[in-house]
Amino acid sequence: MAAMYGVRELYGGALTVELPVELIDSSDIRQIPDHQEVFLSPTTLTSIIFEINNYVGPSITDPRASSAPTTTTSTTTLPDGTITTTTTTAVSQTINGTVQPPMAELDAEAAKYHFTDVISPPDTLASPLPNPQPVRMVDASLASYPAYMLAGNINSFETSRTAQQSPNGGRQISPSAIASQQQPQLSSLVHQLALLIRLQPYSTDLCVRINVPVKEFIEAGQRTGSTDSGATEAMIAQEVGYARDILTRIVETLAVRDWRLFNA
Repeated sequence: MAAMYGVRELYGGALTVELPVELIDSSDIRQIPDHQEVFLSPTTLTSIIFEINNYVGPSITDPRASSAPTTTTSTTTLPDGTITTTTTTAVSQTINGTVQPPMAELDAEAAKYHFTDVISPPDTLASPLPNPQPVRMVDASLASYPAYMLAGNINSFETSRTAQQSPNGGRQISPSAIASQQQPQLSSLVHQLALLIRLQPYSTDLCVRINVPVKEFIEAGQRTGSTDSGATEAMIAQEVGYARDILTRIVETLAVRDWRLFNA
């Protein structure tokens, strides 16, 4: 059954977006930082987070910075003998004598930065991040700004400790044994879908993250005694698909109603 969507106001109505009506506004149950809006699934631990962050990128206010186009020309000979020439022009930025990558490359790196910025040691990426994919925001208020989507898995760890027994209480545990017992243990695996909207004129990166707790579904299957890994994988795939649908609807409906939100 498809989820029912309704309009939600974010940041006091400065932004609006369509989200599943079943989602719980986390601010109703706990305090949320002013730069965030957080929504929770009522049936799983999946969460949707909107976040206003500082713009990530090279300085554009340095008076010594300049922009110059870089042109690359390639020639190809087709099987019929026809020669075609392709010319590609990219704008790079020079700051303090150092040539910076084109803006599209900087935007993609910013998407990766925001994805990993929320990961604190000992948590790690489960695998290298793929290249962020450019998307076009649908609402006219955001359609002219670069936007990127990115997905990846995050391993979360916790350190388990075994108490050291005293000489009167039994065998003394060696320091090396204690150290080995304090190695981080995998506590959760989260699949994260991320959307970055680059609002450079407002020195703002608008981020959206949807976190799907993969390990929750694995443990749910274990608690019920299920040995059908296929059924567990199907539940995970269904939840990830649900998260993708939500992110797609965000791309289609997210709108800025009051630009003063970004201190313009």
